[in-house]
Amino acid sequence: MLVRTPNWLGDALMATPVYYNLSKLGKVYLFGHRNFINLFSHFPNILTIPYNPSDFFENLRVLRQFIKKENISQGLLLTNSFSSAFLFFLSGLKERIGYRGDLRDFLLTKPIKKPKKPVHQVDFYLNVLEALGIPITSCELYFPINEVMLARAEKILRKIKIKDSEPYVVFAPGATYGPAKKWPQDYFRKVAYELSSQGVYVLIVGSKAEYQDGEFITSGIGLTYNLCGMTSLEDLPGIFLKAKALVSNDSGLMHLGAALKIPQIAIFGSTSPELTGPKNPKAVVLKKDFACSPCFQRTCKYKDYRCLKSIIPEEVLRSLMTVLV
Repeated sequence: MLVRTPNWLGDALMATPVYYNLSKLGKVYLFGHRNFINLFSHFPNILTIPYNPSDFFENLRVLRQFIKKENISQGLLLTNSFSSAFLFFLSGLKERIGYRGDLRDFLLTKPIKKPKKPVHQVDFYLNVLEALGIPITSCELYFPINEVMLARAEKILRKIKIKDSEPYVVFAPGATYGPAKKWPQDYFRKVAYELSSQGVYVLIVGSKAEYQDGEFITSGIGLTYNLCGMTSLEDLPGIFLKAKALVSNDSGLMHLGAALKIPQIAIFGSTSPELTGPKNPKAVVLKKDFACSPCFQRTCKYKDYRCLKSIIPEEVLRSLMTVLV
């Protein structure tokens, strides 16, 4: 089965139960965004194929070549766009499965009706398997860790001189979606200061674009390290697994923490935990409800980001203390 993964890291992680259940039946080929698809390359019975978001014809060439080589006949779309269905149609896949919508039904050999009521994104993806009559043996997020990932984490921790016996918390202060999902940086800084004063290291992770945020949070505070732009995505599972906790916004890295089932504090602004919250029994979700929330907007129409600013640093610290003891 060839699976077109969702376009965003968080969504792709919420689809891991689909990959897992399919892999129990045979080899699975994950066709996903080149920025993150290698994160799944170590999954048992799974092969990954990078998708280039800016080159449709290159994707078509790669797909046709791969389909012919591996003799693949079935394709499952976990994306909802017309273009992704059109790509599968042109690739020569005999069976093309996915949700109805975006005027693409005629491109699918098995169009599936979307759930009538809003459901968590994990269930939204699993519903496709249910509609196909595929056995679902697990609904949990799935992310196996291998020795290579642990070794990568140990190398980074040695470089910044954190010993195995020394506790650290990871902050992921970014959110690609926009500022309506980002807890204030000065709030992260206050939490980092308090943790540092208690002898707990703080590691800030994120992309190169978030480096300045990391500098703001760590500047002048001991036991803090800004790793934004200095680690690859493949470095993070091992770092997360060894951490005492993860503090993040609603982001792809939040879902990575959830898949690893580590203690985590998940801070929500414009989005809904009922739809995209961490599927993790060790997660503490912090969310303040206002008449305007969840608005699902990238920016706040009132300009004050009240849903985020009303979650004060002391509340995050109290939640952290419950997992650090």
